[in-house]
Amino acid sequence: LCVCSAPPGDANDAVQNFLRSLQGSSLGTQQQQQQQQSSYDRPFTTLSELLSTNNTIPWLSSTSPEQIDALCMHLPPSLFLLAQESAATTSSAEPSEETARAAIEAMATEQKRELLQRVLRSPQLNQSLGSLTFALRDGGLPMVSEALGVKVENGGMVKGGSVPLGGGEAVEAFVEGVKKGVQDKKKST
Repeated sequence: LCVCSAPPGDANDAVQNFLRSLQGSSLGTQQQQQQQQSSYDRPFTTLSELLSTNNTIPWLSSTSPEQIDALCMHLPPSLFLLAQESAATTSSAEPSEETARAAIEAMATEQKRELLQRVLRSPQLNQSLGSLTFALRDGGLPMVSEALGVKVENGGMVKGGSVPLGGGEAVEAFVEGVKKGVQDKKKST
């Protein structure tokens, strides 16, 4: 029953100290969560922003005819057949590689460049880049990089763990893997 013997100021101080300690621990927890989140989701651009028409169209206008031909080889052959608007060759069957090469070779370099510009401006490419970015950010880096043959650090997993990278770190790792693959290919040729 001696609880009343403490001066009233001491009770107030005890409550204030208790509230401050709770506030301090919640601030500490928030700071720890923010640090963990920022290390996990480091901001990094999207593939759509990296390959925007502001970046790609000027680059395309300065490429050599050999580079244009190399890029064209990565596009579906039906695009070239459609671009030539040949009714005889636009059947529902997928054209052969020889037919595709012939269609590409039949086009002038400027026609190929214009076709590539249309592809780079297409909403389908932009949507596909957005979907790929989303897949990478959501933990799909190991599967995507393996399917595309892009070698990424640690196989796309968090260092020392079995969890896939996510967020901006995954997109950055994918872009770095593509860059390294291009550099390695240049060194070997």
